[in-house]
Amino acid sequence: MNGFTEKNGILYVDNVPLPEIARKFGTPSYVYSASSIRSQYNALKSSFERALPSNWQPLVFYACKANSNIGVLKLLKTLGCGLEIVSEGELYRGLEAGFKGDQIISTSFGKNYNEISAGIDAGIRQFNIESWEELEQVNRIAAEKDKRTAVLFRLNPNIAGGGHEKISTGRHDHKFGNNEEKIVEMYRRAAGMKYAQPRGVSVHIGSQVTTVESFRPAYESIASLVKRLRKEKLDVDRLDIGGGFPIAYEKTGALLDLNSFAKWVAEIILPLKTEIQIEPGRFMVGNAGVLLTETLYIKETDSRRFLVVDAAMNDLIRPALYEANHGIIPVTSNKGRNTVAYDVVGPICESGDIFARQRPLPEIRKGELVAIQSAGAYGFSMASNYNSRPLPAEILVDGDKVALIRKRQNVSDLIRGESLPEWLD
Repeated sequence: MNGFTEKNGILYVDNVPLPEIARKFGTPSYVYSASSIRSQYNALKSSFERALPSNWQPLVFYACKANSNIGVLKLLKTLGCGLEIVSEGELYRGLEAGFKGDQIISTSFGKNYNEISAGIDAGIRQFNIESWEELEQVNRIAAEKDKRTAVLFRLNPNIAGGGHEKISTGRHDHKFGNNEEKIVEMYRRAAGMKYAQPRGVSVHIGSQVTTVESFRPAYESIASLVKRLRKEKLDVDRLDIGGGFPIAYEKTGALLDLNSFAKWVAEIILPLKTEIQIEPGRFMVGNAGVLLTETLYIKETDSRRFLVVDAAMNDLIRPALYEANHGIIPVTSNKGRNTVAYDVVGPICESGDIFARQRPLPEIRKGELVAIQSAGAYGFSMASNYNSRPLPAEILVDGDKVALIRKRQNVSDLIRGESLPEWLD
């Protein structure tokens, strides 16, 4: 993980030792490396700079559902990213972080009135449309405001993508997108609308797509559709080719060959002469974060040794939800200690509150810190107050600089907004 290195037997984030973070901010805490985020952004940009002409570089819209803390969003804005949102709340976060409306695209599946209205008021760049009814709703609300807004239509190419069935989105039995025939029909009807203006097509087949070959048929389907639309004299001037670029959750995890991917974009998408948009999310932030946690107890049974930490499935639900395999390492080197197989578990009253089963680790003692790796994406953004546990803190480190970008909740925060019915007094 770029940004996290061992120095003198202690794990650092950029130039700051993690034990210092724990002393100052407590545990569990999410800790993010700004240098790692920059490195990922530059790697992606460089691959396209090598493959595509300078005047046809893709516009990068960070998929902020991966990590929507406004401190992280602000950092990505300084790098040149736009923002891909899926809710009114994410729009609000983006605006608070300093993004302008024309730097934001909306790709949510079931857009409600308030979400569409807020997006039009903010002047967002486009709505990616999922259904005819949604298109009518966008046109109707835009007409109420007398404001034109761009729309793209999401293609479902019937292609599997993603590292888990729950994050694959490109098959016909998935809820996302439409087939070519349906899009052509909607495009024709939208061409006669005054306020919802059809501009192009989008596609996204899933997350954690590790093989370049998975993208090629999807992009070939886009090219075929664009040619068909243009034959009907329908304008197509922008294409949103999605994201799904993977990170490695294990040292041996497969990664996407970004250079080969960029070459295929140059071969298939570039000849269409449209604006190109991409939507990386997890790729930008996943390996930039750890969940820093403290060992509470070591519990031994006849068949198992449990490493009980103060983080839980409410803080990081991916192992319970997706069977995700996150790296787990001690923060202080335990060289010379025996290797022990642990079930790494949290305090929640669920058998599913487990981060790893039979994970070989150096012997760890009560009070020692552990880092759960690759937690920068879909970690805090999917956290909850289950078991009435306060949400953890979030910290961003940039070289020697450390910023608390979200305060830890306290127990009184848990009932803020709740009230007792008067008739129970």
